[in-house]
Amino acid sequence: MKRWIWLAAVGVACASYPSVSIGPLAPSSVPAGNAVNGFNAEAELARGRFLEVDRFVEALPAAERDGNAELLSLAGRARLARGDTPGARRALEKALASSLAGPKRGDALWALAQVEILDDDFGAAARDTAAANREGLSLATGFVHFLESLANAPLYAGMSPGERIDTDFEMGLYDLVRVGMAVNGHPVSAVLDTGASYCILTRSFAKRVGLREIPDSDAYGLGLHQKPIPLTFGVVEELQIAGRTLTRVPVMVMPDEALSFETARGVLPISAVLGLHMLKNFRLEIDYGRRRLGMEAADRKRVSPDPDQNLFFARAKVFARVSVDGSPWTLFLLDTGSEVTMLTGSGVQRLGLRTAAGVFPKRIEGIGKTRVSWGKVERAAIGVAGFRLDFRDMVVAETVDTLEDGVLGATVLAHFAVRIDFQKMRLELTPGNAS
Repeated sequence: MKRWIWLAAVGVACASYPSVSIGPLAPSSVPAGNAVNGFNAEAELARGRFLEVDRFVEALPAAERDGNAELLSLAGRARLARGDTPGARRALEKALASSLAGPKRGDALWALAQVEILDDDFGAAARDTAAANREGLSLATGFVHFLESLANAPLYAGMSPGERIDTDFEMGLYDLVRVGMAVNGHPVSAVLDTGASYCILTRSFAKRVGLREIPDSDAYGLGLHQKPIPLTFGVVEELQIAGRTLTRVPVMVMPDEALSFETARGVLPISAVLGLHMLKNFRLEIDYGRRRLGMEAADRKRVSPDPDQNLFFARAKVFARVSVDGSPWTLFLLDTGSEVTMLTGSGVQRLGLRTAAGVFPKRIEGIGKTRVSWGKVERAAIGVAGFRLDFRDMVVAETVDTLEDGVLGATVLAHFAVRIDFQKMRLELTPGNAS
């Protein structure tokens, strides 16, 4: 079974912004959804109900849970999504020490590798990714070489927990957070993009800064629009933001044209992206009204997910818990690199929504020069982090077979001061001036 490196990076719109009104979200307005049980737990996990699946497994008698390899694997994958890497590691290692075999063993090995990647333990991740391939998964050998090359390197070194980066940012014609920084001493404006799996450099910029590229690290990634994009990996020796320096920063290297966007507002070339694997090491404070960014270094060894967390990791991306038109909680990709908040075609189907009649000759342009036509839902209410946002028109990107039912972008986030706490796995919104 093929596994892609999920990119889900920058997206800009060839469309006007919708009308949005904001009010409080009553917790009682979000129904509980299906009860998780032994018959539907795998399906509910695949649907993104990580918190409910974890609670179901935790409520089982210890003897029943700990003696069942499939339940342990289920628990490990749910805890991986919750950001509880110690709990996920314990459960998956127990599962793998028992009777799991074939595709189920491959899935557990790949889940364990993702735990290790979150913990920056690339040596162990390389070992378990290679083992998952031997069980029938198809993960790029270039990705394994990338992990092996950083097996003993302390990544993102240079800041201690509690130390901060505070800096202004720009947005310009596009509602994308652009942060001034330097890569190996070369200045660049980078997009802050929680929707990108890793930091990204274009090939021409990587060459200019003398990037140390990793040999035989060729791979492919998928953006939101499911188009394969060729890439390689490298390591930035020094990345500086507002006087702070991080060393040994892993990056993807992509063709220049993959990060150049052509819209009615003009060409948007991007040379650098700050992605999730780096950003997970910080508590982020994005004040859209004041154009201020705060990044407080967190202690990844002391991650303690909130019992009612609303952020989850899956497929090397981060998702926010969202309710649509009073539906039970579902998942939207949390994407500071997308201008547009949108539904996906899969989300419309799963949520039973109706799109408006007619043809809408607009486009969402994504990484890799991919464009998809879009429709719309004429009215949709999005509940997230204690707020209800009523959209007069909600874009529907005609993408299918995705985990996410939508994307939470700047048409929501720019109305707030946003706090993303990867220590507690919480998204917090404070009303502010719309940008």
